[in-house]
Amino acid sequence: MNDELSISVIIPTYNRTAALMACLLALSRQTGPPDGFEVIVVDDGSTDGTGAIVQHTFPFSLRYIWQENQGDATARNSGARHSQADLLIFIDDDILVEPGYIAELHKGHQHHTNRIVIGTTQAQTSPGDQTLLPVPFTDLCSNNMSLRREDYFRIGEMQGLPFAGSDIWCDVDFAYRAYQQGFSFYRAVKARCLDQDFAVQNTAAASRRMEETAYRAVFLFQQHPGLPQYIPMLQDKGPICWAEDSPKLILRKLMRRVASAAAVVWAMEKSAQVLENFFNAPALTEKLYLWIRGSYMRRGYRRGLQDMQRGAREVI
Repeated sequence: MNDELSISVIIPTYNRTAALMACLLALSRQTGPPDGFEVIVVDDGSTDGTGAIVQHTFPFSLRYIWQENQGDATARNSGARHSQADLLIFIDDDILVEPGYIAELHKGHQHHTNRIVIGTTQAQTSPGDQTLLPVPFTDLCSNNMSLRREDYFRIGEMQGLPFAGSDIWCDVDFAYRAYQQGFSFYRAVKARCLDQDFAVQNTAAASRRMEETAYRAVFLFQQHPGLPQYIPMLQDKGPICWAEDSPKLILRKLMRRVASAAAVVWAMEKSAQVLENFFNAPALTEKLYLWIRGSYMRRGYRRGLQDMQRGAREVI
């Protein structure tokens, strides 16, 4: 491996051979020297023949690691432990990186420590001609981030919540621990990538995802009592605290309660379908979908609070 650019790109995967191949092909088009980075694919117990990727030839060194299904947090930790590179880049198997992605992330770490640098997805824009922007720790996504290997272990690796399957919130948990240790967070403007997000392919899947995410947030907040203030999307999903909430927050919570009633959610979903199929009103349709997703989040969050009180944990 080239000592000047000692980088490991770590990709956890589970039963997504086609998406993984597209991800690897995008990595093969990097503008930096192909011997300047390696790719470590950690197969989290796939049953779709993912291991056959080793039969393909790529311009970079490819290492394939198989493990029993334990979740993507454990897969990322496994990849980091197998790497000997100075810099770790974590992407998911549904991420398609542009040619300068690795080189731009690498620039963001030059002559700096205690820093985590993320890339720029297709939905993000940047002001002016800046190449590196400071961002809050809540912007970190484990599917698109980079940091020094020694820092990864000093922060304490990825730690999933006690649920089977995908480790929702593991990136926020990791970022919060890094924030508490004094790390800074940046976004490399020119490290561009496309997030295909195969976990959310339609409105129903997105709603279920939001409900599950909010449900698990309750258990995350139990581990980090100081974290909820940094997650504004859940601030109006909990019960009303008449002695502490501002009048504005009380009103928002009351509106969420009304909007989360089963009949109201059904009506909003049907209205969104009609708008999509028969009218050209994307702004109104998007607002409706925001309220629909918010209703599912409130449902999951309130159920999580109830289960927390009972000492129960479950997966939606």
